[in-house]
Amino acid sequence: MKSKILKHSIGFIILVIFLSVMISPVFGQPLTGAQGDRVQANFMSQDPDPADSGNYVDLRWQIYNSLSTTTDNLKFHLDAEYPLLFEAGDSPDQNLGLSVGTSDSQVFYVLHYKLRVADNALKGTYNVTLTWDTGLGYTKKEYPIYVDPKKADFVVGALVTSPEKLIADTKEAKLSVDINNIGKGNAENVKIKLNLPEGFNSSYSYSDEDTLGIIPKDGSKTATFYADVDENIKEGNYLATLNITYKDENDESATYRTKTLELDIPIKPAPHLIVESVTTTPINLIAGSTADFHITIQNTGNKKAESVSMRVFKDASQPFEFNDKSDFVGKLDPGESGEAVLGFTVDPKAAAKKYLLDVELRGIDESNNVVIFRRTVPLTVTPAPKGSPLGSAGMLGGLVIVIGAVYYFKKGRKSQK
Repeated sequence: MKSKILKHSIGFIILVIFLSVMISPVFGQPLTGAQGDRVQANFMSQDPDPADSGNYVDLRWQIYNSLSTTTDNLKFHLDAEYPLLFEAGDSPDQNLGLSVGTSDSQVFYVLHYKLRVADNALKGTYNVTLTWDTGLGYTKKEYPIYVDPKKADFVVGALVTSPEKLIADTKEAKLSVDINNIGKGNAENVKIKLNLPEGFNSSYSYSDEDTLGIIPKDGSKTATFYADVDENIKEGNYLATLNITYKDENDESATYRTKTLELDIPIKPAPHLIVESVTTTPINLIAGSTADFHITIQNTGNKKAESVSMRVFKDASQPFEFNDKSDFVGKLDPGESGEAVLGFTVDPKAAAKKYLLDVELRGIDESNNVVIFRRTVPLTVTPAPKGSPLGSAGMLGGLVIVIGAVYYFKKGRKSQK
């Protein structure tokens, strides 16, 4: 009886061993799925590390096959999601073909994939999933790929203006804006275009553009613009935009990129001086006359102006001689007006027409800043009335010349006798 039981036990053990050998090529070696750890995919590298948006990244695995038998088709499939992309024509499937198992861990195959990182990929870790098949089943595993774009990125730094305080009716105001590159890469061929809001105009052609060249990562350069401020603009912050075009240093496609940033331009409260009216005494100016020049100055701003004065700038070709070229007005509160008076003489040879004189209105604001406004005012010389002494000046002059000539000739003849 015992021998019969022993025979049955031995037979059962032999059957178990036989079935184990049929299932696994190596006795006692368990399988995970169909392959277990007998085919290993060890991630070797990503190049570059970290990957850069807009460029390629090479991924490599070390494939170690320790199966005791030869594998006819060692197949791999890579799943990659955005922002890691396969280029058109590239396949996520690869077949290493015939693979001979080995116990030498130094013998391995290299699996290689090349992916493209999307242009607008953000910094972060993205997983790819590798699935492989020895013909006995499938195994898959995730691997992290690190992306840190080596691209330029910009922010607006300090805005410095000249004059330091921008007010209404400022001409050729200098705007100096710092452009900071906070990205991971250098920016090349950087150009800036300033789009001014309503109430501002560029002072002259291309004064709203600047070229900065290369801005290195963590570097900064200053863009300079010139703008005119409208005389009717109100105090407050005005939103302008900066359009930045540039090329990333390591961009293989040499693509020009654009970034738009906002820029606040502050207009401060201040006095604003204008010429309200211009009159002369007498009203009609004629050649050779003397007169007084009356200019009424008004403060249309929202701050008072201290020590207001007016100065005239006469062109040498204009037929006026001023006794004094400036006059003091005093303090003008918002909405208040004052008068400056200058005495002058009209050249006797002045042509009858309108002349335009440049005058400067000057004051001091509440912060002791000097505010200056350039204005143009008219002075008109009218023809002298007929019959007036000044109107007959030409005839009188001619008569004097004739009388003098007659006298000269008579005197000369008497001396000869």
